[in-house]
Amino acid sequence: MAEIAPFCGLRYAAEKVENLAAVVIPPYDVISPVEQELFHHLSPYNMVHLELGIPAADDTEANNPHTRAAKYLQEWQLKGILAREEQPAIYYYELDYPFAPGLRQTRYGFICTLRLEDFSSGFVRPHEKTFQSVKDERLGLMLACQANLSPVFALYSDPAMVVDHTLKTGREAAPVISFVDREGMKHRLWRVVNPETIRQVKTLMGDKPIYIADGHHRYETALNYRSIQRRLLGNAPEDAPFEYIMMYLSNLDQGGLMILPTHRLLRHMGSWEPQAFLRDASAYFDIADYETTVQGQSRWREELEKGQSAQETLIGCYWRHGDAFYLLKARREVILSYLADRGLHEILRSLDVVILDQLLLRRLLGLSDAFLASERNIHFKQDLAEAVTAVQAGSYEAGFFINATRIKQVQEVASAGLIMPHKATYFYPKVWSGLVVHSLTAD
Repeated sequence: MAEIAPFCGLRYAAEKVENLAAVVIPPYDVISPVEQELFHHLSPYNMVHLELGIPAADDTEANNPHTRAAKYLQEWQLKGILAREEQPAIYYYELDYPFAPGLRQTRYGFICTLRLEDFSSGFVRPHEKTFQSVKDERLGLMLACQANLSPVFALYSDPAMVVDHTLKTGREAAPVISFVDREGMKHRLWRVVNPETIRQVKTLMGDKPIYIADGHHRYETALNYRSIQRRLLGNAPEDAPFEYIMMYLSNLDQGGLMILPTHRLLRHMGSWEPQAFLRDASAYFDIADYETTVQGQSRWREELEKGQSAQETLIGCYWRHGDAFYLLKARREVILSYLADRGLHEILRSLDVVILDQLLLRRLLGLSDAFLASERNIHFKQDLAEAVTAVQAGSYEAGFFINATRIKQVQEVASAGLIMPHKATYFYPKVWSGLVVHSLTAD
């Protein structure tokens, strides 16, 4: 079952840190090197010092970004920069964000802890592959800091919005956090400490599957950390802090959820021949080309994005020094047959990201698992214009552009116990680090 619990969170003390916008950050894995430097200089108490410290040339096993993060975390608590709540709480969280010019949307959710479940139990359901190198790095940080510095972002289904209504009714009158961040998003966080409200929410959530949206690496790292602590401590109590993980839970049936597309940018592709690629691709796709003028690119983008509402598989491609933008429209039956022959589950065969990964990248381009697992060769961007510009500037040899995976598809994949390729989804906005920290040491 899904067992949620309140916890005594560590939060920035208002009298010590007046401007939360100077200390909270997006998740570590979406922070660029430029942003990393910026956040380090914004405040000595910015969460980036914990989540993503800058390596130094003279780093050692005893002095490195992870050990420095642990030192900062301890110092900030001793100085009162981070203060522990006196009583356990669930944190009800509203996030207002711009999603189109002149339009804003609100996403509702709550931060709690969740008892860690192995994926085999079926109650916590992943949908993406993970990178071992990332999990190793995150485990090193977790062992040093003994804390969940940011929550895993997960979803549950509640069409009647009963959980949300219960938390709203039982929350404290005034938010403990209310600020606007650098991206114009407004964050509001309330404590829920009423025992009866917490009991009701725990009961309501008990039979609901949990779908991981963002934070697969952090969840798997927490499972590894739990195993280590169990071996070290032996007969630890069942409610030991390491048996839980901090999680942000949001109802997938609300209107405030958004998934952005994740485009693939490639380099170090060797002596590939674009025209030969197009010729081979024509067996599986109807191919249209668009001029590289501003008008041509605009038409290409418009046609690509029509695939989202039409629920058709349309994949755009463009390469360095290319004389056209190309749009590949899937010949559905041919592709479904190919993917079935490859042994892919029926649910996966219709996903744009799977067709791109399995057919275009692996079959037609012949790229290996090792190639596609290396950050040296493949990068991911959500903004289509930025991605195209990066190819045009020569930073990449080719770009492949898709529409976003739909929330219903994520639910279907996770419910079937299946896994999508790396970076199949990009839930927006991300859940920022620094709103609450979950200490894994005894109170």
